[in-house]
Amino acid sequence: MKQTKKITFSAMSIALGVLFMTLGYFIEVFDLTVSALCSVLMVFVFIEIGAPYTFLVWIGTSILGALFFTGSLAWGSYFLVFGIYPILKAYIERTKRIFWIPIKLIEFIISGAALIALSEYVLGIPFFGEVNIPLLEGKEIIYKIFVFVAMIVAFFLYDICLTFAVRFYFSNFRKRISSLLK
Repeated sequence: MKQTKKITFSAMSIALGVLFMTLGYFIEVFDLTVSALCSVLMVFVFIEIGAPYTFLVWIGTSILGALFFTGSLAWGSYFLVFGIYPILKAYIERTKRIFWIPIKLIEFIISGAALIALSEYVLGIPFFGEVNIPLLEGKEIIYKIFVFVAMIVAFFLYDICLTFAVRFYFSNFRKRISSLLK
């Protein structure tokens, strides 16, 4: 593929990612969902044009998301978790299979903690919200640990879904799309 097509494909991917973030900005319930959807877009960029352009798409989408949607967590979750993870996943899964889960767990813990810190301390958005469970009144730390463990489980489910998306793409669409991008 020619350099101009790669740059054009990257720019269109950035525009589509920002469009998805717009949806997450206006419908706050979808901010994490939209970030995960943008990460599937990152998978396709990585497969079709390679890692250097994927990094540019990740950075470009993150910067534009931060500029346009400053008060939203959509760009932060994309920047810290969902945008970079497909790139890291490709490199992690080139190692021996026995190392995949520990490396992914470490990555999930680091990115989850960074997302919480961004939300709480930079954006001023309470990540955990109020504890309205009578059994846990006065025990917010237990609630926060439970939510963090639930996030890690959700990340592993996200990883599995991303793997299925890659397999689906390769088995059903890769030949057709690759022929269009020549």
